[in-house]
Amino acid sequence: MNHEISHDSLTEENLEQKIPQSPKPKQVSLAILSIILLTGLGLFGIHAGTAKPDKAGKERKGKQPTPVTVAMVTQKTVPIQLQAIGNVQSGSTVAVTPQASGKIIGVHFKKGQEVKKGELLFTLDDRTQNSAIQQAQGVIAKDQAQIEQARATLTKDQGQVEQARATLTKDQGQVEQARATLTKDEGLVRQAIATLAKDQAQAKYAQSQNKRYHELYKDGAVSQDQAQLYSTNGETSQATLQADREAITNAQAVVKSDKIAIQNAQSVVKSDLVAIQNAQAVVKGDLAAIQNAEAVKRGDQAALDNVKIQSSYTKIYAPIDGRAGNILITQGNVVQANSSNPLVTITKIKPIQVAFSIPEANLPAVQQYMENGKLKVDVAFNNNKKHSPGILTFINNTVDNSTGTIQLIGDFDNTQGSLFPGQFVNTTLTLTQKPNAIVVPSQAVQNGPKGQFIFVVKPDMTVENIPVTVSSSINEVSVIEKGVKPGDKVVTDGQANLVDGGKIRIKKGKDSGGENDSKPRRHHQRKQKGEAN
Repeated sequence: MNHEISHDSLTEENLEQKIPQSPKPKQVSLAILSIILLTGLGLFGIHAGTAKPDKAGKERKGKQPTPVTVAMVTQKTVPIQLQAIGNVQSGSTVAVTPQASGKIIGVHFKKGQEVKKGELLFTLDDRTQNSAIQQAQGVIAKDQAQIEQARATLTKDQGQVEQARATLTKDQGQVEQARATLTKDEGLVRQAIATLAKDQAQAKYAQSQNKRYHELYKDGAVSQDQAQLYSTNGETSQATLQADREAITNAQAVVKSDKIAIQNAQSVVKSDLVAIQNAQAVVKGDLAAIQNAEAVKRGDQAALDNVKIQSSYTKIYAPIDGRAGNILITQGNVVQANSSNPLVTITKIKPIQVAFSIPEANLPAVQQYMENGKLKVDVAFNNNKKHSPGILTFINNTVDNSTGTIQLIGDFDNTQGSLFPGQFVNTTLTLTQKPNAIVVPSQAVQNGPKGQFIFVVKPDMTVENIPVTVSSSINEVSVIEKGVKPGDKVVTDGQANLVDGGKIRIKKGKDSGGENDSKPRRHHQRKQKGEAN
């Protein structure tokens, strides 16, 4: 204050009284120096006077409760999940290329359109193929006519075979008939021989009787008539024997003719067999001709089928269900068969697949829970809470040694078409549900030099730094294995200004979400980032 008064007393009037009108240069310099010194002392006095109230204000502010937001520790059933970045990929992608050459005369879809398997996409000019089909059909008709002609010849020759067989049967009957006649005639020969033998015996007896009665007649023992009778009987017997011999000769002649007839009939049968063999050879040739004609027809039919197939290639259909890409070759262009340049690419998107990788340490758990049924996979995009559900369908057979991970694939119906091949998505694999889990908002968990901790609110409105063990974090909720219990109140915002044992004030209304809290929250986030680093 004295400095200030001294400073205020140095007015222009006083300076005029103390300093003569014509001062010496040395006196003027001393006066100016005095003024500068006094001014400096006044400013120092002002600064020194305001220093103590500023320090006191800071001390009073440090004793004030820190405004925070709090939440209650609860228990609920939470899913046990694995999260990873997934890549959407199509189960099937087909590049549609032409299999026939020709000019594109029709495009029956629009780029980006969803097409069904078997749906017509392109039409090529098919006049060349149609002409080839008609030509091949003419060749087939000619081949068929040749086959029919060969079959008619076969039928005729088979008739001749049957006729020869009938003739053979008839001639074989004549042979049998001749043999029967021979047998009969041979029986007549034997009968004639037997008759001759009987007649020879009778003739011998008659001759002996004739001789005896002739002697008796000489002796006069019998009459002449009696002797003449026995003589006649002897002559008759001789005549009978002659007749018997002639009958045998005739019967033997008949047998001989029968044998000749049999030989002739057998010769006829032999010629019939030769005729049958010749007719069968002709039939065999006819069958070979038919087979050759049919083989020619089959070859020509194959050529016709090939032409028809080539013609079918002039209509290009969708090989799979999917979404068509850009039309790469437009109507009016001429394309070549089996060209490497596709007309369009179709990608199957319903269903679609998402591939993602998990650490190999999690593989046993995935396999264990898969034994109980299919596992659910959800995918979502960044900044999008809408999920697309799917099912885990594939676990790769090899662990990637460079990353220590194994690839999994989930199938998704993708009925809305929201997933596109090549996209990166947030993938969540749900293994099971954990009941009665202790959970807190994830923003309540802090990272410190000694690990993770939470500020727990005590009844006296102070906080305690409690170390915790977090097993997982799901949907901004952390599952606590150790450290807090249900019913505890934990600080969820404002931790940057807290220390262990510090006083707090729970923000309410505007105080809890106003503009004044934005700076501490940003500062808190920067602090967490620094600790993590």
